[in-house]
Amino acid sequence: MMKKTVALVVFFLSTLMIAQDSKNIDYIRKYAKLAVEEMELYKIPASITLSQGILETGGGQSRLADIANNHFGIKCKKEWTGPVIRHNDDAPNECFRAYGSVMESYRDHSKFLAERPFYKDLFKLDIHDYRAWANGLKKAGYATNPKYPQLLISSIEKYQLNMFDKISSNQVEALLVELYGPSDIIALSNYQEEAIEDVIAAAIQDEIDESQTPIESTVDYSRPESPVQRVKKHPVGVNYVIARENETFKSIGKLYNHRPKRLAEYNELPLNGTIRAGQLVFFDKKKNKGVVNTYKVQPGDDMYLIAQKNGIKLKKLYSLNRMEIGEQPKPGTMLNLKKKKKRK
Repeated sequence: MMKKTVALVVFFLSTLMIAQDSKNIDYIRKYAKLAVEEMELYKIPASITLSQGILETGGGQSRLADIANNHFGIKCKKEWTGPVIRHNDDAPNECFRAYGSVMESYRDHSKFLAERPFYKDLFKLDIHDYRAWANGLKKAGYATNPKYPQLLISSIEKYQLNMFDKISSNQVEALLVELYGPSDIIALSNYQEEAIEDVIAAAIQDEIDESQTPIESTVDYSRPESPVQRVKKHPVGVNYVIARENETFKSIGKLYNHRPKRLAEYNELPLNGTIRAGQLVFFDKKKNKGVVNTYKVQPGDDMYLIAQKNGIKLKKLYSLNRMEIGEQPKPGTMLNLKKKKKRK
């Protein structure tokens, strides 16, 4: 009985390792070109970027990656003004950066290393010396895990990621096929992997994610279903989302870690005010003027929706156009967004 139990455990562990390998190779297929493109711009070895991404996300499966497109475990820091997500890490409920796409996460990772003084010595290293880079990251304080360099180096050598340090971005697809074979083989192994995970989940009663994104042969840098994908930056410089049916300041505030009362103030509505589906909901104060000179009123517009569309304060919009509060313009009317209308 004991031998059978040991054999079963060994089987589960080996299949779990196979499944993780499949996830990691899938991750490399998706983001190798992006890592090489960042290397071309910022001189950070693509092998380091990819190995960090694999380690920090568990092959793209982590909560931070799934919900917030955060592939490098970068915390908010005092200079971060973008969207955030709360996540338990070294301490409970820590603040992590959230991104609209994986591409944004990769770019922020490059800038994080290139622009912070802690990492300046890294850029004195040979770009092909991934071991020195791995140890340099730990020395500079990137991670608290004492085995962080060894974990990165192990991943680089296991998947031959250092090969990506020697090529240009237009050579990535050919190298992927050379290293890991055609992409349809990976798709087949992914199908087998899901079956293995079902067995493991039933045997050890662990929580395994069975809703994996299908493997595609093309590179996809974004996750359309992520809440953070909704966050956009208005031309006036303020982040916003487009409201969905039945959303409230409370539900939006909870989703994006903003105080509902502040959201109501920023959007010039009472806390329990009705948010119309399709309207813009701003995460900070609107401006006193728009980015264009005028706006032509469309059918269905009212002054509030016009103010939201243009990121301008409602009272200021009325003032610029010498209109009384509550007065509504007719379709076709040209409203001023920058300069006050001349008296007739």
